[in-house]
Amino acid sequence: MSVDNGMELHATTSLTAIAEQRDDERQQAEAEAAQKLLQQMQAGDTTTDEDTSEADAEAKAKAEEDAKRRAHEESEAQRKAEWERKQREKEEAEQAAWENAVAMEDDAVMMASMKRVGDDAERLTRRNMKQCVTEHIQTKCLSEPAFARQVMHPRKTMIRCFRYITRKAKDFVKREMEDNDEKPTGDGYGCDVPDDLCYQWAEEYFMDMDAEEDKEKEEKFVPKPYTGKSAPKSKKKTEKKKPAPKKEPPKEQPTEDTTNQLTLFGVSE
Repeated sequence: MSVDNGMELHATTSLTAIAEQRDDERQQAEAEAAQKLLQQMQAGDTTTDEDTSEADAEAKAKAEEDAKRRAHEESEAQRKAEWERKQREKEEAEQAAWENAVAMEDDAVMMASMKRVGDDAERLTRRNMKQCVTEHIQTKCLSEPAFARQVMHPRKTMIRCFRYITRKAKDFVKREMEDNDEKPTGDGYGCDVPDDLCYQWAEEYFMDMDAEEDKEKEEKFVPKPYTGKSAPKSKKKTEKKKPAPKKEPPKEQPTEDTTNQLTLFGVSE
């Protein structure tokens, strides 16, 4: 064998060994990578199971909350329907009473209106004004059946009539003060309102179907808000960072020289 052939054989042997070594390293690396991948998959399966459990709990809580909300909405719908029914009955009763009063015979409506005015007047405390205005309205009811029917309207009452008169009287006094260039003082301002004017205002009230005193506060249905609990938040495991330990300040070392040392109560020699 020549020297050249020996060198070629040696080179071939070296390359084969290197290739085998690299192949072993590659297989080992692949095995390690497969092992790591398997571990990651196992860890991922555990995390997935925990997440699935939390998701199921959240879905169950959300379903329960939705059921409670639907029950609340159904209850509110029934309550609103009942409220609307009572409002309709109230309006229908008022309309029926008004229609019955209009349909009454003249003699019957005059007597009924007088009785109603008298019953309303019994609830008032200002005796003089109450008696005078009440008698005036009752007399007019006896002479005018059309006016008596107005008195029988369900919204018309003597209490509201006197409120109407009081409002008109205030406006009258205010105009009198402005005309006389007078200003109110601490003692107030006195002004006589003619009786005939009070009677006129009383008649106006019963004929005015849009009187401010007859306007009732509009009732509105007030829904009750749902006060259910919100869905629980998912609990994710989070690593709590431990607070860094506090560094204690270095203790001062006592000096060797203790002469003339300060103490708590004084100076020691």
